[in-house]
Amino acid sequence: MALNTNKLRQLMQAYNFSQRDLASISGVDESTMSRYINGTRQPKGETLANMATALHTTPNDLLGLEPPEETNEIVTLIARNASSIPEDVKIKLIKILIESCEKGE
Repeated sequence: MALNTNKLRQLMQAYNFSQRDLASISGVDESTMSRYINGTRQPKGETLANMATALHTTPNDLLGLEPPEETNEIVTLIARNASSIPEDVKIKLIKILIESCEKGE
């Protein structure tokens, strides 16, 4: 699984982390972190876990394996109202959500 470098950069910006900051917290040197950020090298499990902890997320999120937060909110809304949604609409919504997750939207 490849690190989602766009997500990594987005979280670094959100938490105002420099490359040096994240490298220090994650236990690697700055040049190694640069390679992770640029996608030319993949972090090992422990480093990935440290990066995720520092960025208040999960390793799966950094790997692009979790749906975006907006998708989770949509799923919750659909689940709360499932009994009133016609079956054909439910099927369409499920297909849209699956496609969205696959595209990483």
